[in-house]
Parts: sequence; structure tokens; C-alpha cells
Amino acid sequence: MQSIGERLKQARLAAGFTQAQLAELAKPLSKMAISKYENDQMTPGSEVLSRLAKALRVKVGYFHRPITVELRCPEFRKHSRLGHKAQDAISGQIADILERYLAVEEVFGPEQPAVFSRPKACREALHAIEDAEQRAEGLRQEWGLGDDPIANLCETLEDHGVKVILLPEAPEGFDGYSCWANGSVPVVVSTTASLPGDRQRFSLAHELGHLLLNPGEGLDVERVCHRFAGAFLVPRDAVYREVGRRRGQVSIEELYSLKHKWRMSMAAWTFRLRDLRVISDEQYRSLQVRFRVNGWHVREPGKPLEPEGTERLERLVQRAVAEDIISVSRAADFLNRPLIEVRRAMDRALEVAPA
Repeated sequence: MQSIGERLKQARLAAGFTQAQLAELAKPLSKMAISKYENDQMTPGSEVLSRLAKALRVKVGYFHRPITVELRCPEFRKHSRLGHKAQDAISGQIADILERYLAVEEVFGPEQPAVFSRPKACREALHAIEDAEQRAEGLRQEWGLGDDPIANLCETLEDHGVKVILLPEAPEGFDGYSCWANGSVPVVVSTTASLPGDRQRFSLAHELGHLLLNPGEGLDVERVCHRFAGAFLVPRDAVYREVGRRRGQVSIEELYSLKHKWRMSMAAWTFRLRDLRVISDEQYRSLQVRFRVNGWHVREPGKPLEPEGTERLERLVQRAVAEDIISVSRAADFLNRPLIEVRRAMDRALEVAPA
């Protein structure tokens, strides 16, 4: 049977605290006491659990909830600047959100929507980086996306059974991550904290590639997923339609316009144009130099695009309350928010709802 100690350790790692830091926040506890709780050598009482929950920003019920999610994740990307502490924190946050997410889906039983089915277009191994182009085109066709811009990538992924986790806080150097929950639920992760919308979308599409593609031996996995992300966000025929098949020069103003139509960064557009040989390697390098001289490799010109969001989890909770499947109190547990905040939000929704 699962212990409170396992839960306590998971919550502490997700919060990014050491045992000493948690003890300091939950005074008058000691580091030794935290260690004994986590190793089930002592059991915290209700008052101590309340202090621990407040310090870790979870509900007391969290410690009694069974662990129902196993994450099968590849190692964080080898080029990642994240340390082990940050990796543990991110993994813990993902597990907590997924446990609540999957638990909400379960209350609807077999009626739960958006069950993932592995796309046929992505089952065969890739033998060249260019094969990622065909996989992206096939996936768009299977999902009925056509060649038009994807209005909200997060919602599109969730409509097809991919769980999208958007962390409101993330350490510096974190763009995205992907894993499988319980062996069958695909999960892509990004943040709303530090990424503009165009980079967030590309990161999510890139992580989708990590989950769906099967690169053959010798292929650079990151380059394969990069090619897949560009092709999934802006299909080849759409690129030719927008800019033609061969260009001697592409202006910054044109790239800026394309960025806002397709919600893909100007930098990613230049890479995409080079991949498809619309511009030469020399033209690409010239654009990169101009980007660096102007600081656009850090922050592109103009107002940054707003990050995307998904409200599927919240909609499921609202539906469960409306159908009297769960109480408002249980809804607060699923959303990990104070009961009074959830109650007020639902009351406001009723006030503005059409009669």
C-alpha cells in the first residue's frame, strides 16, 4: 500500500525543495523529521500535514491520494542546461497534473473523449531527415487539418488524445518535454512563463515528433524533430503558396507577416525556407547574421505573440459539476485550487452566462 512518505517526497521534489528547505518553510519541523516522514519511519499528524501542504502548495488530500501515473520518459535532452533538481521538479509537476487530469476523465467512464490512437502516418521508421516531411503531411491528413494554419495547437493536440501540460513556472533553459503516461497516454509539455506563443507552438510540435517518430540509426533525432515541427506547423505546399518555390531574397517584413499568420517564429521560417531549398544556404546565413546583429535571435521585432493555452481539464471539471457527478469541493481538488476560488469562479460564470 502506498505511504504518505512517498507522496511527501514527490510533492517536495515537484516544488524543487531540499528536505532542509521544506523544514524551514514548515517550522518547527527539522530536516531529520522530514527524512523520517519520507522514509516512513514516522507518520505526520494532521497539524503537521496541514503545514506541509501549505508549504508545498498542495491540498492535504494530496498526501492520501494514490499514485496512479507512471511516467515513461526519455532522458531530458542531452543538450539541456537543466540540473537534476530542476528535472525532478518538472517530472513531479507533470505527474501531479496528469493524476488529476486522468482522474477527471475516469468519472465519465467509457464516454470520455479524445482517446489517443497512434497515427498510421508515423508508424514506419525514418531513413532520412526528409522523411519527417512526409510524416508531418500524413499526420495532418489523418487529423483533417488541411494546409491551413492551426488556430490553437494545444487544443488540436488535446482533441486527438495528446495531453498538453503547460507549466505556469519553469526553470531557465526549459522549452519543452515529452513522455508517455502509463505506457499509452502521450504527453507534451511546455510553459506559459517564458516563451512567446510562436516558440511555445514550435516546442510542442517538436516534442510531438519525439513521441511519434521512429528515426532510423544514424539520424540526428533533434534535427528530425525540428524538421517535423516545421512541416507540421507550415506544410510544404503552404510554404510554396506563400513565398514561391525559389527566392533570391526574402524581406524581414515578409517574414514578420508570415510569423503572425502562421504563428511560427521568423527564425523558424528562415530554417523552413532553407530546408525546402526556397532560399540557399548563403541566403540563410545572411539572414542569421542580420538576426544576431539586431538581437532578434533573442527577441524578434514587434510585440511577442501570446502563449497558447488549453482549458480541456477545466471544461471536464465544469461538466462533471454541472452533471452532478462531482461536488464543487471535489472540483477544487481536481484543479488544485482553493475551494472558495473555484466556487467564486463558477458563480461568475453563471452570472455572465446567456439566459
